[in-house]
Amino acid sequence: MFATLQEQLISYWKQQSQAKKITLAALLLAVIILAPILVNWANTPSYSVAYTGLSEADAAQIVQKLDENNILYQLKNSGTIEVPTDDVYTTRLLMAREGLPESSTVGYELFSGTSMLGMTEFSQEINYQRAIEGELQRTIGSLEAVQAVRVHLVTPEKSLLSSVQVPSTASVTIQVNPGHSLDSNQVRSITHLIASSVEGLSPENVVVVDSDGNMLAGGMTTETEVNQALKDDQRAIELAYAAEVQKRVQSLLDKILGPNRSIVQATVEMDWTQREMTSNTYAPTQVALRSSQIINESSSDGGTSGGVPGAVSNLPTPVATTTGAGTSMYQRSEETLNYEVSQTQLHEISAPGTINRISVSVMVDDITDPAQLASIKSAVEVAAGVDATRGDQIVVESFAFDRTAMDALAAELALQQQQELYLKIGMAVAAGIVVLALLFFALRMINNLRDSSKEKWKTIMQPVSQMAALENDYAGPALKLQADLSTALSRLAEQNNQINAVKNGSDDVVVQVHARNQATATEDEQNSRIISRLTEENPATVAEIIQIWLNEGKK
Repeated sequence: MFATLQEQLISYWKQQSQAKKITLAALLLAVIILAPILVNWANTPSYSVAYTGLSEADAAQIVQKLDENNILYQLKNSGTIEVPTDDVYTTRLLMAREGLPESSTVGYELFSGTSMLGMTEFSQEINYQRAIEGELQRTIGSLEAVQAVRVHLVTPEKSLLSSVQVPSTASVTIQVNPGHSLDSNQVRSITHLIASSVEGLSPENVVVVDSDGNMLAGGMTTETEVNQALKDDQRAIELAYAAEVQKRVQSLLDKILGPNRSIVQATVEMDWTQREMTSNTYAPTQVALRSSQIINESSSDGGTSGGVPGAVSNLPTPVATTTGAGTSMYQRSEETLNYEVSQTQLHEISAPGTINRISVSVMVDDITDPAQLASIKSAVEVAAGVDATRGDQIVVESFAFDRTAMDALAAELALQQQQELYLKIGMAVAAGIVVLALLFFALRMINNLRDSSKEKWKTIMQPVSQMAALENDYAGPALKLQADLSTALSRLAEQNNQINAVKNGSDDVVVQVHARNQATATEDEQNSRIISRLTEENPATVAEIIQIWLNEGKK
């Protein structure tokens, strides 16, 4: 089988032209080269980060354990280890069982599974301080701009007298991620975070430095630093409000005029002075009755003598008395009215951050219609919240924008996109051509192999069902062949009978047989030649006839 296949392949190779031989050799060489590469790529596992930011000591121990457990790994740098994606969590659990990494940050899990029995008070305090430091490192390290952080706390022993109590202090070292920076607000946030997490620690006692040794927060903040930080905050608020005004106006103009048809700039000035005012207002024309007192007395006596009871000497004026029969009367009236002038008292505290003035500048692209400019100005005034009585300013001007650079950039971008599109189309067409070429050569190879097989191998037997289709073409030769073969077989049987008779010793029979053999020798030779020629020309027909005879003999 293999020898026949080899012979067919050699025959096919010899029939190809020189160009086809080169093409087939190149394709075979490409398959031989690419097959191992593709198999290697398919068997290569994908890697994921298992540890990062490790110290060299921890990295060396982890690598040793990975080698001992036959786990594949890659080292990106001295502190980053990657393992196959499917083995990330298994590796971490395995290393955790070995207590690695040893110098990694620990927090309150330091107390998990740890028995306090037998530990001294000093050891407990140290563990508690380590736990707080670890938790603060995790919290600060979660910031986007922070790559690594170390926190050190100093908590003195508590004193009986608060006047001699030493305050707690803290120092923080921060390594900033490349491309990021920490502004003053973020540094103050870190200091307040640490101060709020440690008992007896104030933000003034927190020192923050970066990995380059630059002082970010020096502790013991002076009044000048506080004022500067306050001004920075105020300026940031003004810029944020101005950006909001600019965004509102720009969005309005983009919808009215279209994109890139206007430019807006806004400036906001705020009053950060905190005022407290008390005012009293009097209205002299408006009076109100505050209090009133009215006393009325009346007395009369008709016949008896008497007098005013009490000591006469204590009276400021002599009192008239009567004796005997007569008439006596006493009458007294007193009225007191107190009025209050109307007064209004106002106590007002003005919070800082009120707007003093808003200035908006708008430039539009080549609009010369005064009515349209006025409409745009009115719309911008409302969108920006401009108040003319407050002293706000708004300016709307028209200029022809210089779009040379923008048009050049747009043309370059369009050209780049077009080139990328052409490149994608070319790659797709090339891939299609390569696929079609491979299919074409594969089909040609199959067809050539099939043709070579047809030339090399010829059918010698056909099914009986196909003999009806060959009846018209081979009916005459087949019938003649059948008759010749029948005659040959009958003669062969007769010769066998004659041979048996000769063996019995009859001389007459021997003579007759010899004469008959000489007479039929010429005819037998002629029939033999006919049978040989038919066998060479139509071997399938001869084989089919023989097969039919054999089937009939079995029946």
